[in-house]
Amino acid sequence: MSTPQAYPHALDPHVLEQFAADGFVATPDVFSVEELSALTRAVDAEVAARTAHDSREVTQKTIYEQSFIQCMRLWETNAVVREFVCDGRLAGMAAQLLQVPSVRLWQDQALYKESGSRETDPHQDQTFWPIGNAPLVSVWIPFDAVTRNNGAMAYVPGSHLAGGLRPVDITHTTEPYDILNDPKLSERTPRWMEVNAGTMIWHHGFSIHQAAANHSDSTRRVFTVVFIADGSKRLKPWPTFPLDRDRVEVGDFIAGEGMPVLWPKPVNPPAVPKQQGVLVGVQSRVL
Repeated sequence: MSTPQAYPHALDPHVLEQFAADGFVATPDVFSVEELSALTRAVDAEVAARTAHDSREVTQKTIYEQSFIQCMRLWETNAVVREFVCDGRLAGMAAQLLQVPSVRLWQDQALYKESGSRETDPHQDQTFWPIGNAPLVSVWIPFDAVTRNNGAMAYVPGSHLAGGLRPVDITHTTEPYDILNDPKLSERTPRWMEVNAGTMIWHHGFSIHQAAANHSDSTRRVFTVVFIADGSKRLKPWPTFPLDRDRVEVGDFIAGEGMPVLWPKPVNPPAVPKQQGVLVGVQSRVL
């Protein structure tokens, strides 16, 4: 029998308790200034390259695009990002927070909220995906200090305990559901989290969260990574890029090159999938 890996960054019990109760928690001082600076330069370069063709002003974009610039799966196109995502610290922390022995990468993405960008509507992430109640957690890593003036996040404490609620159409293709008034919620008041650069905020897949508009003169730069418990299954057939790319059918276990196990940390770095998705915006289809 193999010896379980020691967590590179062990979380204090009170952090785990806070996450279980509130559905979100901040973890400062995990990565060094040098590591975060290298990641920032890499993500900046990826976002710049992927959006070089787009000269539109914020006001000329769709309502969804006015919330943020979204570039997904940077680990597949940038070696520095890949090393950071697959380092083991983030995945080990995710496993601790979800209280599961193993996690897979679901996705990573840059969310850059330009000066003048609108708020991001309150929503739950997990209801966008056909994965039911699979244990899922996201980490939000700001490259700049965030306040309510430039796009800070807010979370509804304990909202994850309500489970999946009606999905919110944050694309505004239809009128977004007013999830803060859902009758299943016991708490409806979001708690704003103003944090320094590098202080990561983790939130459960069912935690209701939102982001303020950016009224500052600078872009609010954030990188996120989402982890899902290994052993989870696809439950619905609707188009979902990572599942469709790896040909995961309804009822199949979620697995594949694009969703590698990252905790326990693999002996060899995961291979980069040959097939890529769209470079900017929502990846909902296989090219």
